[in-house]
Amino acid sequence: MARINDSMRRIGKSQPVNVPPEPTNHGTGHHERDEEDSETSHDRYRRRQARMADQDSTSSLPIKIVSDEPPKPQPGTTFEGPVAVLAEKYKDPREVLRHMTMGQYMRYEYRDGQIFEGETLIYDGTAHLG
Repeated sequence: MARINDSMRRIGKSQPVNVPPEPTNHGTGHHERDEEDSETSHDRYRRRQARMADQDSTSSLPIKIVSDEPPKPQPGTTFEGPVAVLAEKYKDPREVLRHMTMGQYMRYEYRDGQIFEGETLIYDGTAHLG
């Protein structure tokens, strides 16, 4: 700003009207100001860490309650019996197929609403034939 004023005086013009004043360093250097800024951001970081630790305590975790009842097995995961037993129990050939184990499923085939073993008809939806 001092240079501008000197230049303006030399050419005979007055000082510009709305010129912002130059920033001054009254007692604190740039290095000290940087330390203060980093210190406050560090303090904010530590406060945020403490706040998050208070919110995320082990006491706030939900308690898992284990039921006494064992889980029901999914269809086809346990052997319920041969196809004759499945046919008596479930009646519908699609439901019988759904409750077969992997080995039974590989052995028997579902075609046209009936269950076959190779080319032999085993279950037609009304009675076990095989």
